[in-house]
Amino acid sequence: MTRSSGLLAERKTQAILLLLTILASPATAADFFGRVVNIVDGDTLTVLASKNQIRVRLDGIDAPERNQAFGKRSRQSLVDICSGKEAHEAS
Repeated sequence: MTRSSGLLAERKTQAILLLLTILASPATAADFFGRVVNIVDGDTLTVLASKNQIRVRLDGIDAPERNQAFGKRSRQSLVDICSGKEAHEAS
């Protein structure tokens, strides 16, 4: 193996590791402002920001799903609190 082919193999390995690191990292959202346009359930809503619909899961909230006991009531509570209101997400 020549020095240049060894260096090329090392660079390829570094590039692959960097790509895998980026792909494996959790997505980090930028700060955004928008309007709440949909309530999925008691802990998930959709925000319209700059013509993009962004699904937001509320951190630290474990609400029942719509098909579980109290799921409809949980969703309605979130509707009452934030439907149509301005939202700000800060990461």
